[in-house]
Amino acid sequence: MLRLPPATVAAFDAFLADRFPKATPARLSADAADLSEAFTAERAELPGSYLNQPRWRSAYLAFVHPQQVLRGLAAVEEVRTRAARRGLWPEGRPRVADLGAGLGAMSQALLLAGVSPSEITLVDHQRSALADARDLTALVAGAEPPRLRTAVARAGEWLERARREGWRYDVVLLGGLLNEVRGEWEPVLERVLRVLDPKASGGGIVVIVGSAIPPIARKLMELRDLALDATTTIAPCTHGAACPMLELRRDWCFTKRAAELPPRAASIARELRHQTGEVRFAMWALAGSPDAAPFEIEPRRHARVVSDRMEGEQVLCADGALHRIRPASPMTRGDLVVS
Repeated sequence: MLRLPPATVAAFDAFLADRFPKATPARLSADAADLSEAFTAERAELPGSYLNQPRWRSAYLAFVHPQQVLRGLAAVEEVRTRAARRGLWPEGRPRVADLGAGLGAMSQALLLAGVSPSEITLVDHQRSALADARDLTALVAGAEPPRLRTAVARAGEWLERARREGWRYDVVLLGGLLNEVRGEWEPVLERVLRVLDPKASGGGIVVIVGSAIPPIARKLMELRDLALDATTTIAPCTHGAACPMLELRRDWCFTKRAAELPPRAASIARELRHQTGEVRFAMWALAGSPDAAPFEIEPRRHARVVSDRMEGEQVLCADGALHRIRPASPMTRGDLVVS
């Protein structure tokens, strides 16, 4: 069961009360409802720098941000465990770049997962959000924080500058960034790969977390397939072959994890009739070098659950193919199975 430490929940609540004293519970609930609707149906109606506006930023912090941290935590914990088994997780204290950082959810998830970076660079074009991201990340880091840098810039512009300046990173985090990219994603990935340190284990690691909705998840699946020859997949896949789900027009790969939302976020979720006991997300994590290491378990023996239970059956993805099984008890999307 995923949950945020009580100290982190208390720190987030205190930050919200201090930074947004006019944000009453009723206002936060109403604004969170509007924000949720905009994300799912009317995203184009939100301004490009919506997190710079106190109304939206406070609602995001109260409702969306804790869930984003939980999603990031689930993803980072799986990626770190599986990458370490393959010798791909960076040794020591990694240098981290968090692109499209928003309020810093991915960096905070990394810290909560027990990773101790030497430095974190938070990149976002929304200045006010970025200032809050720095402060929130420092709160989560505690007594011995990494060096925290901020860059007010769009990800593409910053990536070009980083390449020119020779800045290199062991881990690059993209939590929701690609959701905001209207064009093709492959050029963004190419720029990201250029700022990874080629001397890092596996040529550096990229962790991408996005929404568990068909357009985002399938586009992420397509991006993985386009980059198969240039990267090494770490998660969610248990194989390095083309994605068999892309052949099916209505299916998409995402992960569910049981989670306990903080009280404020859970209360708003209940009002909105959203899930309160789990988080869902699409992800892809990769090493920047091709064929960096074999999978931690032989692909023919390792599978991921990629469907819910229907009429007693569920679908596993293993060794580049889909397999229907009838498990004795229901399994959860995203569970790993070893035969």
